[in-house]
Amino acid sequence: MLADTLYRLMLYGFLMVLFACFYAILYALGRVSHLPSLQRLSYGFGVLEFLSGLGMVASDYLDTFWRVIILFSIIAYLFIPPIMWRVVVAFHER
Repeated sequence: MLADTLYRLMLYGFLMVLFACFYAILYALGRVSHLPSLQRLSYGFGVLEFLSGLGMVASDYLDTFWRVIILFSIIAYLFIPPIMWRVVVAFHER
């Protein structure tokens, strides 16, 4: 029973990182190539990242401290690719 919980928690963590990676890469590629469809696809991976993070938050295995940290990170990561895009564009305009 505990092993199943840990495997599920590790799977959610792996999927969260994988989906976050696809979100960031597809967002950047969509902006660079001026393809709105690719950028919309990246938002889908952002939603999947959020949902897999919620799977970790819903786990009974983690303490409240870790649940809060994971919840903060999944919400924050939804905003990181667009904000970083603006930072990089502003940096290159100087």
